[in-house]
Amino acid sequence: MTGKLTMISVDKIPIGAMKILSCYHEVRQILEGKMPVPRTMEFFLSNTCNHACAGCHSRYMHKDEERFLDFEIFKEVVTDIAELGVEGVEISGGGEPLLYPSIVPAIAFMRSRGLKVGMFTNGTLLNDELSEFLVQNLLFLRVAFDAGTRETYRKIHGRDEFETLVRNLEDLADRRTRTTGEGEGAARRLKYGSATIGAKYLVSSKNWPELAVAAELARDMGLDYLQYKALRASKFTLEGDELERAGEVAQRAMELSDESFQVFGSLEKTKVIGRCFLNPIHPVIDATGTMYLCAFFHHRKKTHRIGNVYNKSFPEIWYSRRHLDAFHATRPRECAVFDCPFHEAAVLARDWIVENRKHLEFI
Repeated sequence: MTGKLTMISVDKIPIGAMKILSCYHEVRQILEGKMPVPRTMEFFLSNTCNHACAGCHSRYMHKDEERFLDFEIFKEVVTDIAELGVEGVEISGGGEPLLYPSIVPAIAFMRSRGLKVGMFTNGTLLNDELSEFLVQNLLFLRVAFDAGTRETYRKIHGRDEFETLVRNLEDLADRRTRTTGEGEGAARRLKYGSATIGAKYLVSSKNWPELAVAAELARDMGLDYLQYKALRASKFTLEGDELERAGEVAQRAMELSDESFQVFGSLEKTKVIGRCFLNPIHPVIDATGTMYLCAFFHHRKKTHRIGNVYNKSFPEIWYSRRHLDAFHATRPRECAVFDCPFHEAAVLARDWIVENRKHLEFI
């Protein structure tokens, strides 16, 4: 015996299938035929957006629906889920969440109930006051950063706001850090806010050549990571030789990773291993108040709709017969339209928890 501890390398990426193992008890409840408390609740607070992105499915699915979720109803739902034991809330869309009129009070209310909060945004509506608030109150902020140049950004987002976005992201990173000390010590920078700030690059035929350029910009701006994934079910979806060349650019982008900045993702389509059994861990409520089994409901709204919080409380919907029936009726082939993070997670959950190959009851 040397007395030395084995050193284990753990990556710093806050996204990945391995996280499903933290839901061991929830998965066991599902296997026993019970409905667990969700680990994460997702809200589409807004159905309206200030951008018109190429390949955006939400833009067409929600354009004739209510624009915003009622704030009082939202607070009732948040109170219920906090009391049940939900730990995290994602704010996304739908539309652009920063257009929600009560976005600051909404986040403050969730934090007052002990919830961790993360947000997905296009980042162009940030200002000094809002950026400071978000850095101090969010666990993560993931921003759509789908181009490395102004012209490509305009083609993707339908708005000429690339330079505005870059300034906003630089400002976010600066606000999260504070220089301390004087002289030699002034070079030391400490995290002041708690938020992890990342970029999301949706790769398509319109922007794949600039993935590595965008990754370098994200690193230089002081972001924590850039995640990339392929656009699906669109006329701009990568195929053939273009997909292969995009993969080479993605490899160059990943080579920019270091101790303080990570580039990760995949252009390969995720594969379904069977009927989904993980969606009770992460349901969604949209701006109409409708609750769905999961975030990938757009092409199957009727089958994934389980209730509406304007008519019933969260617990009434969550523990309803309708929820159980919809859960058991999910069809694997319909889950193959878009990439889903639960596809890879389900492989781990099946091997490690369902089939218990790692004997997780033991340390």
